[in-house]
Amino acid sequence: MTLTVKAVDAAKPREKAYKLADAHGLYLYVSPKGAKSWRANYTAAGKQKTRTYGLYPGVSLAEARKAHLAGREEAPALKVAPTFEAVMRDWLKAKLPTLSNGKHQIQVANTLERYALPFLGKLPIDAIPRSELVKVVRAAQEGGKIETGHRVASRISAVFDYAQDTGLIEQHGAAGLTRVLVARKTKKPMASIPPEEAGALMRAIDGYDDSVTRLGLLLLAHTFVRVGELRGMLWGELKEGGAVWVVPETRMKMRMPHVVPLSRQAQSILAKLREMSGDGALVLDSPIHPGHPLSENTFLFALYRLGYRGRMTAHGFRALASTVLNERSGFPHDVIERQLAHKETDVVRAAYNRAEYLTQRRELMQWWSDWLEAARLSSGRSD
Repeated sequence: MTLTVKAVDAAKPREKAYKLADAHGLYLYVSPKGAKSWRANYTAAGKQKTRTYGLYPGVSLAEARKAHLAGREEAPALKVAPTFEAVMRDWLKAKLPTLSNGKHQIQVANTLERYALPFLGKLPIDAIPRSELVKVVRAAQEGGKIETGHRVASRISAVFDYAQDTGLIEQHGAAGLTRVLVARKTKKPMASIPPEEAGALMRAIDGYDDSVTRLGLLLLAHTFVRVGELRGMLWGELKEGGAVWVVPETRMKMRMPHVVPLSRQAQSILAKLREMSGDGALVLDSPIHPGHPLSENTFLFALYRLGYRGRMTAHGFRALASTVLNERSGFPHDVIERQLAHKETDVVRAAYNRAEYLTQRRELMQWWSDWLEAARLSSGRSD
């Protein structure tokens, strides 16, 4: 969108100076006292500079455009800053391939398309005042969309960081935009029982009436994987005669295959599930919708019916295992973290851990299953 004479005439002074963008980097600069001047920013010898074409209405919109075009032709080496949209597109090309999945990629692009482009898209990246950015991110939070506002602010800042890193601008006012927003709500940790109640929980699961859900909950407890990883489990993912389960990277949060050594107890649970699944590919085939895995909330609702609403979630088995293993097992922290499939920041170390910890992880998983079994059989404390 380009400026019109009507828009130029209607531009009124504000408390702070501001800019109205035209095409090809030309913009109208409006001072707090109401003076209107035609300007364009460019980069020369690595430094940002400004070219001026005179005051309006002495220099008309048409005359400013003509002067700007002539200036660009006479000095082609002078670089006019690209628009926010152009920089954003370049940033997306670089950023999206690094994101974990297609859904996230679409969300990142759509956030900017919807909340930033209508207001910032045609403005030169070096001619956008912070006040304009503040208005954009605050507007994104309207209607109680607190998280949306924070995402918009973060992604706008990333676009400006990209412009700075690639030499398009020397500095920008997009840093710390979240300061002007309503604070995010603190996420409550997933509910998980204390270790002393593990035995009672395991006995309660033993009494659950639906066989597939009961065995699925037991398998979740003994493997402490994420629910999505377990729901999609296929018989073809079992290796070494059923002693190891390899979760493919497509179901892993960190997009890396995950090896889960299976204890004797876990293998026994799988043997019972095998009898129920017949020739199906899924380990946890839904009895209601054959050929589909158990629904996402099956385990959670089962825990509700067992009396654990607000006290235990399906994800809580991971927290329970982490607590017990770190406090009581004696296994090194790195081994436990690897089995939990937590993020490894050092790539070389991650590869080393995957190769070297497998023997210890087999021992760890058997220790954990034995601990759960002892807790189930005890009538008092589980430690």
